[in-house]
Amino acid sequence: MAVRSEQIPAQVGRVQLRRIDLSRYLKLDGARYMLLLALIFCLLSLVTLVQTGLVARMNYELVELRQQQVQLNRHYSHLHEQLARAQSFEMRLKRATELGFRQPSPDQIRYVRIPDLPDIEE
Repeated sequence: MAVRSEQIPAQVGRVQLRRIDLSRYLKLDGARYMLLLALIFCLLSLVTLVQTGLVARMNYELVELRQQQVQLNRHYSHLHEQLARAQSFEMRLKRATELGFRQPSPDQIRYVRIPDLPDIEE
């Protein structure tokens, strides 16, 4: 491996000097320190504000969903009541009469007797 030893050009030397001078910009004096604190405070305030907005929006959605749940529960109860009415004996009898059904006469009733069936054990 060959080693080249040359002098650093003047431009590279100036860049190194400038890099060294940049370190003084990174030092925090009073004004820059206060500016950094204000920036951090603003960012934290912004995060808090966004979080509060999201929580408020979710709260509105939750209230809306609860109202929808109440409406659906009322509708379900109404449908359940309609079903109970439709399945009542009186409604069935009325519907059967509308369809032309009538009660059988005693001579129309036939009983079927089934001979001895074996016992079914469970």
